[in-house]
Order: sequence, then C-alpha cells, then structure tokens
Amino acid sequence: MPNRSEELDRLLDKIINSPHRTEASKTLQEIENNQSYILNVQLKKLLRLHDDSFKNKCVSPINYMLEKYTPYMGHTEALQKEAELVDRDLRIIEMTYQLIKKNRNSK
Repeated sequence: MPNRSEELDRLLDKIINSPHRTEASKTLQEIENNQSYILNVQLKKLLRLHDDSFKNKCVSPINYMLEKYTPYMGHTEALQKEAELVDRDLRIIEMTYQLIKKNRNSK
C-alpha cells in the first residue's frame, strides 16, 4: 500500500500530465513559458543593462584615473622623500617657535 505522499504525487502528476487540458496544466504551461521568457529575454537584457551601467560608473572612471596618474607612479619615492623633508622642516619650525615663545615668557 503506497503511502499518502506517494499517492498525492501520483495524482498531481496525473493532473498535470493529463492529455486533457485542465486549469492546472494550463497554469503550469503558462508558468513554464514565462520562466523561459524571463531567462532567455529579460535576464539577458538586465545583465546587459547592468554591465553597461557598471562599466560607465566604475570601470571607465578608474581607467581614466589610471591613465591620468600612471606617469606620476614612478615619482612616488621622490614624493616620499619630499614629504619627509617637509615634515622635518615643520618640526624644526615648531620647535623654534616653542623656543621663541618660551624665551619671551621667561623675560
């Protein structure tokens, strides 16, 4: 004796796969047609639209920046040394200012 779930599955298959057009088989056919249309047409359009949008918003600006700033990339070591010199000079100026301020207050 088949259990209840197997019997329900068998009856459902019988209804869906019936040679006579039933409401259930019509609905299933419509769902399958819609799924096919969504996957084959709408999804491809959506992916193409998303790819174009992503390319315009992200890839193109990054490529532009890369092309614009690539010549400066070789100068990063020089920039680092310049920054260190500026930092050192600022510290010297700050220390000098502190010493001048201290001398004024002590007089």
